[in-house]
Amino acid sequence: MTGAFFISLALLSSPVVTDTLQESRVTALKEGIPTARLASSVTVLGASVIQKTGTYRPGQLSAMVPGLYIPDYGASLTSTIYLRGLGSRMENPVMGLYVDGIPVLDKNAYDFDWEAVQGATLLRGPQGTLYGRNAMGGVLSLRTLSPSDGARPSALLEYGTANTVRAAGFFTAGNHAFSASFRHTDGFFRNTFSGALCDPYNGLSLRWKWEKGNYSNILSASLSSEGGFAYGQVVDGVPMPVNYNDEAGYRRLSVIEGFRMKQELPLFEVEGTASLQLLADDMQMDQDYTARPVFTLQQTQLSGAVTAEVLARRKEKDAIWHPVTGFFTFYKLNRQKAPVHFKRVGIQELILDNANKNIPSDIGYLSIPDEQMPIYSGFLTGSWNAALFHQSVFRLGRWTLTAGLRLDYEGASMDYDCLAQLHYQFVPTMKAAKPFEVPYRGNVTHHYFQVLPKVSALFEATDRLRFFGTVSKGYRAGGFNTQIFSDILQYQTMTALMKDLGVYLDKPMVSVVAGNTEYNPEKAWNFEVGARYGKGNFRADAALYWIEVRDQQLTVFPEGMTTGRMMTNAGRSRSLGAEGQLLWQPGNWRLQASYAYCHASMEGKALLPYVPVHTVFALAGYHFPIGKTVLSADASLRGAGPFCWNEENSLREPFTLQADARIGLSYSHIELYVRGQNLVGTATHSFYFKSMGNEFLAQGKPRQLIIGLTYKF
Repeated sequence: MTGAFFISLALLSSPVVTDTLQESRVTALKEGIPTARLASSVTVLGASVIQKTGTYRPGQLSAMVPGLYIPDYGASLTSTIYLRGLGSRMENPVMGLYVDGIPVLDKNAYDFDWEAVQGATLLRGPQGTLYGRNAMGGVLSLRTLSPSDGARPSALLEYGTANTVRAAGFFTAGNHAFSASFRHTDGFFRNTFSGALCDPYNGLSLRWKWEKGNYSNILSASLSSEGGFAYGQVVDGVPMPVNYNDEAGYRRLSVIEGFRMKQELPLFEVEGTASLQLLADDMQMDQDYTARPVFTLQQTQLSGAVTAEVLARRKEKDAIWHPVTGFFTFYKLNRQKAPVHFKRVGIQELILDNANKNIPSDIGYLSIPDEQMPIYSGFLTGSWNAALFHQSVFRLGRWTLTAGLRLDYEGASMDYDCLAQLHYQFVPTMKAAKPFEVPYRGNVTHHYFQVLPKVSALFEATDRLRFFGTVSKGYRAGGFNTQIFSDILQYQTMTALMKDLGVYLDKPMVSVVAGNTEYNPEKAWNFEVGARYGKGNFRADAALYWIEVRDQQLTVFPEGMTTGRMMTNAGRSRSLGAEGQLLWQPGNWRLQASYAYCHASMEGKALLPYVPVHTVFALAGYHFPIGKTVLSADASLRGAGPFCWNEENSLREPFTLQADARIGLSYSHIELYVRGQNLVGTATHSFYFKSMGNEFLAQGKPRQLIIGLTYKF
């Protein structure tokens, strides 16, 4: 991300933020008190910052928010977030996302283009007491354009490297606000096998918001079609170009309908929210990512969810006691189909070679004449949750004391229906191939309760200096390993074939079995102390934290020539870290910096994969007023690393810095600007995985130059 980035660093007193008295509306947080009095590390982003810097995806917040790292893994399906050493690249996220007070349940919908976002607040550290599941690392709350904002209609148009086009606009009319955005790019990485760019993107987002009194309704929809998966094989430690023979891409439709209302009572205000969330997507993947015909995957999902929440807060802002009490529930149902097609090389190397090594050569050998062997996998997954929570905040002189508790119940079930179909022949005994089917059906269900407490204290040493301490618990939901079923079916197929031939194996030929289909919740205790200081145009804050994680969820790749990956609970891990951020605006200058150190390790030994030890951001900007014209220039550095790609810590990514810059010229209602990202072309990698024993890395985006125009009508 480039350009000026104004971060209100957990600001210290009400005069610092002009909209402090409206923060509960601006950020849609549940606490009901100004962020300046929260005993948590907080980052607040204003509308002008988000619009001016072109922040239109969550990943562009990486490193600017201390300890936050959201790498680009190649497609919008995989929206992986690492925060304070917490996170994993699969399944449930560690950061909750709220848009206009509505929780976004499906991680597959996290990576979307923002349009008309007027404010963003990120609470760092476990927020389980008020926000529940999957807020173990923090909560990001976005507020979009409202009819009551009184904003003039606005339009934006950008063009840049790789034939990248972005257009957006919004306007209000009466009780209605409308916004839309479109983005296209030809792509940045070429598949050497086909000669075509493998990561094109086309996306359209629409949003409508209606408000009248204490009622509001929000309807958003996004539609995207993209390539992606620019993964190159690592050979002798050297990353190679992208080179695979089958098609790969991702398409997604996401729709969220949310309703909010507020009822004013003599002492309390009661707020209710409800939502309906739909997501349909289709992913195609050359799952071996080589130029050989091994195997492919197509995964389609159709999911729907309903959420409801009611909470009550005390209205009187100057009262000693500020309670928040609420109830939250949701139900989600997902129908997923994930057929895997093994091609000729895959049949030979993954099925026949494994089977024939258990058959004496003088007896004969197993043959499968099919050019393709399909493994059909279907899953119907349901999850549900119900929670009661309460938090009390006490204002006692210079002290602000907080205590809260959440009782959280969650259940989930998965019905799986899988089938492998093939023809086989045992040579020379059998004269012709025999049709053969291997079904694999069943159900897995789990239930669990979580108790999520929180206690904190904030002390105002002076009007400018505050200290805080927090102890809180969060958790990340458990789930099911659908991506490992192709390996399980391989084992089931080989075992069934051997049994049909009268051969019985002493041990399984792959390292995964049915017991690997589910994993448990991950829990974290956060211990944190911090300080904030603000005087005039200078702001600074710092925090130290210690997070103890139990039942750590890790993505692992089973040993041998396996094709899938799975989540497993790997015991304990620990994150020790320090964060700091500052903002100084003397005259027309703006100087800003943030830094985070995180040592996240398993049992204090090996570093957790994918978690950068350092994240750094620094920015310097100056505005030159020339009559009614303003010339602005900004330059920034952003860095992350080093980090390890695997549990053994044998493959590492070094610390890298990227340089960005922005020059803008504005007059009256118009601004023309040029923005550059990764100006020196720093080479980075953003993703690592294994398939069939091969290692792969994804490259980070190269240098990009963008020219843009904004106009306010």
